[in-house]
Amino acid sequence: MVKKSDSGFLIRKGKPLPLGVTVLEEGINFSVSLPESDTCRLNLYEVNSGLLKESILMTEEYRSGSIFSVIVKDLDLTEVSYLYQGKGEEFIDPYAKLIYGRETYGKIAADGGRSGSKSGIKGGFFTGEFDWKGETPLAIPYSELILYKLHVRGFTMHLSSEVQGSGTFLGIVQKIPYLKELGINAVLLLPIYEYNEIILQRGIVSTEKINYWGYSKENAYFAPKASYSSNPSEAVLELKNMIAALHRNGIEVIMEMNFVKGTSHSLILDCLRYWVMEYHIDGFKLTSETIPGTLLATDPYLGKTKLMAEGWDFQQIYPKDSGIVFKNLAEYNSDYSSHMKQFLRGDEDQTKTASYHIKRNPDKSGVIHYITNHDGFTLMDLFSYDLKHNERNGENNQDGADYNYSWNCGIEGKTKLKKVLALRRKQIYNAFLLLFLSQGTPLLLAGDEFGNSQEGNNNAYCQDNEISWLDWNLLNTNGDIFEFVKQVISIRKQHPILHMEGQLRSMDYISCGFPDLSFHGLKAWFPDYSHYSRVLGVMFAGNYVKINRQENDQIFYLGINMHWEKHGFDLPKLPSGRQWRVLFDTGIGSNLKGTRIAVNQRFYEVGARSVVVLSSQ
Repeated sequence: MVKKSDSGFLIRKGKPLPLGVTVLEEGINFSVSLPESDTCRLNLYEVNSGLLKESILMTEEYRSGSIFSVIVKDLDLTEVSYLYQGKGEEFIDPYAKLIYGRETYGKIAADGGRSGSKSGIKGGFFTGEFDWKGETPLAIPYSELILYKLHVRGFTMHLSSEVQGSGTFLGIVQKIPYLKELGINAVLLLPIYEYNEIILQRGIVSTEKINYWGYSKENAYFAPKASYSSNPSEAVLELKNMIAALHRNGIEVIMEMNFVKGTSHSLILDCLRYWVMEYHIDGFKLTSETIPGTLLATDPYLGKTKLMAEGWDFQQIYPKDSGIVFKNLAEYNSDYSSHMKQFLRGDEDQTKTASYHIKRNPDKSGVIHYITNHDGFTLMDLFSYDLKHNERNGENNQDGADYNYSWNCGIEGKTKLKKVLALRRKQIYNAFLLLFLSQGTPLLLAGDEFGNSQEGNNNAYCQDNEISWLDWNLLNTNGDIFEFVKQVISIRKQHPILHMEGQLRSMDYISCGFPDLSFHGLKAWFPDYSHYSRVLGVMFAGNYVKINRQENDQIFYLGINMHWEKHGFDLPKLPSGRQWRVLFDTGIGSNLKGTRIAVNQRFYEVGARSVVVLSSQ
């Protein structure tokens, strides 16, 4: 039955699904789930004045299950914002595609005494169109992915970024040439949906903190964060422009989605599908405990979308002996990080574990390897601090992990002592070689490639300032680190044996005289996994994969010495006509500005706390 509202709008019972706001021929369909209320109001506000324009009461006749829905005819979406009201309290539509009131980062718009919402935050509508120009998903396999994790605001907020629209989606677009030069083909973004960045603290005087990372209990998961746009009123278009620009340059976009516990499973699925359909998002990093992994992994629409979580139950996801059309699932956990940090530090009983992580590359899923992440020390700080220094967080240094497997290389924090600085540099080079020459998908924390520091803060969740913003001046100061990372990424990309699609078998299954992957100790072919061992040799035999129709890939050998004394490594004998050449030797510098033939083809001395990379020629 069609009725007339107080303002003259024609209204009728709506369609319960889909939830949210949908434009139909009959009018605008509003649909919201409100299980604990017998009635629901749709409050419409004038965008410019904030005044209440219409309050539409939905009673039992507008209800289907726990969903209230109404169709409003002749409503101009460009002129209104909206809230729902149940049991006397207003709330934002969980499916709102746009949010008004959070246009300025760290501030909530006030009503200024106008009637309506107490906070000034309301749902809005985007009515424009965007031409994707027929683009199709990049669908880069995990084996070829180079992930780069960044915070949209912190990436370009510092004055040294020299971009227009610092701290925004536009800023990232202007850094695309930098990402391409580095060799990045996928970015993993901390939350870019609308979240509440203001943390209210109660004490003698109420104070506010910034929730910089974006892990909030108050979220509008369908709406892009307006304050991450150089023009908040155009946040939707600016984000789509950013994604399209990254795609044109061969870079995928992965979103981190932090759904709070208790979030409806149907909302989570609707949300992920929406971001893929509407924004062409390539994948998501998810907190697995908020939704059953099998529900995500078996959703037909997300079958070509990358899904990263801490673990998957593959027995439930894949029927026995079933094939995989597209490997879209990936494990994302901290095991690699914690174990490799201990190995790099020279801890006991870590060699066998390190070999496991270097080899690990499951057949049915990807695996994301990282040494540093946003929650912890940066790579520079990992080798500059033994202890966390979170005093500026205002929690008496009680927050953040107490144990980080870090090592200050002899002096805590900043120093001018050349010996300590050289050791820290070498440890950084070592870390990058281990990360990018492990199988699986490497993840690089933004700024690590030029020595970004957070001054020992390992929990900078509330630091919206120079602590967390990337200082691009360091790109000049630490240009050698940047060039080193570029070289290692380039070598990884050029040689498929260093980033295989599936698990290497450690067997000579083509009878070429070498297994595809083998581990060694100081004596070739005899790995030393004893308790006190800190040395490991790793050989990848390129005989098992071709770089073109005629040539097999090269053979690579990693000599890893995490002991504080130098050691001589026996080298495996190469086939006739081939020689070992030195690509990297962190014991004598970041790189060799080219390559040289190893003087002794059967033996190589690896310096203390150093990594050597050899390839066959």
